[in-house]
Amino acid sequence: MIKTISSLCVTFLLLFMQGCTTQPKTPAPEINTKNVSNQKTNTNPKLSNLVGKNYIKGVILSLKQTGNGEGWNYEIDGIETTNGKLPYVNFNHKSVLANEGDLVYASFDGMRVSEMFVIKAAYFKNGKIAPSPVYTKKKKAHEPASAGKRDKAHQVLSVPQEESIRLN
Repeated sequence: MIKTISSLCVTFLLLFMQGCTTQPKTPAPEINTKNVSNQKTNTNPKLSNLVGKNYIKGVILSLKQTGNGEGWNYEIDGIETTNGKLPYVNFNHKSVLANEGDLVYASFDGMRVSEMFVIKAAYFKNGKIAPSPVYTKKKKAHEPASAGKRDKAHQVLSVPQEESIRLN
């Protein structure tokens, strides 16, 4: 009985091993080492549709009235593209939200402008970025303390000479 069980185990083991070796091998997956970020896309940013919630921080390059006179055409060039912000936007709006050359932050819901904030007016003029004004703090000239003016720096407090506690 033990001989038959051991012979059956050996035959099952051989059949199992033979089944593993006769299976066709699948080819190894191909590794793609192309850098996707360096490849240029074939889509024109002026023609691509905006989907979902999008944001842009940039300078208004041109502001022109549309041909039919019902709205204004904006072209915004993005200066910051971190966190998925758009590099370029071309859209129409019925009113003037900002002027040409202003630094703006705009949010889009699909193809419609939901908000536009002017960060700095006249940021970009005549092909140059306008420098920010530098503010310096004026130094006060040291004036001697006058007789009628109290100055806590020259105030001297004396040490108490006696102390008393009264209990009722």
